[in-house]
Amino acid sequence: MKDMERNKGNHSESESNSDSFSVVEAAIYLSVQKEYFNYSKSIDFNNIDYKEVFKESSKLFSENTPVETKKRILILLAHFGTPESYRILEKYLKSSEQNLRDWALLSLKECRMFLESALLEVEGGFISTGLGGKDNKLRYYFIVSSKGGLTFSESHRDTLKRGFETISQKYNSEIEGINFESNYAMIGILIPMDAAVRDVIEEGISECNNMEEFLFLHYYVTNVKKPTNEEILEYLQQIRHG
Repeated sequence: MKDMERNKGNHSESESNSDSFSVVEAAIYLSVQKEYFNYSKSIDFNNIDYKEVFKESSKLFSENTPVETKKRILILLAHFGTPESYRILEKYLKSSEQNLRDWALLSLKECRMFLESALLEVEGGFISTGLGGKDNKLRYYFIVSSKGGLTFSESHRDTLKRGFETISQKYNSEIEGINFESNYAMIGILIPMDAAVRDVIEEGISECNNMEEFLFLHYYVTNVKKPTNEEILEYLQQIRHG
């Protein structure tokens, strides 16, 4: 997924059937995801002796096993995609070291994908972003600000909450939280993969501005990580200066 989307014309939209994909719910650093998939691409899975993999899987639970060895075993078990490999990965995740927890989460999710694809005879995949998600929804944070940098009144805050709740229901989305500051609000939201993020946010702004145009049409949205105060202030300064 794209890192930071500041232009209201940019959006993430799923063109394919979301039923064939599952979402990794945990927030996982993109650097870890990239390393995992690059490592996976480097393995020739056609020449793997999975009996040996199962024998070596006990090494996952030893503190003396090198991290790189554990990473390889986790990926191999994931690609085997059997109930037995799934149980091993599930067991390991419960006791995994902190530095391998994300790796174990990706392995378990990938194993489940392969297992379900074999049982249902349907090609599938999984989607993972920096912020994770829930069920078939991806997590986003977006920022909307007041026109002219004016301070939000209580009426504005109420209107903003009601407006975005209305549009969220329309798109089967789920607002997880709204954090108000003097002249902007940061909203955490879960949006289905088959809904365009742009539509949810822009219709929300339009709904709020229906009676009084107090929200700026431009917005900031990301599904990589929760924006820091520094990033938010930089964005606000940019839009104020055109």
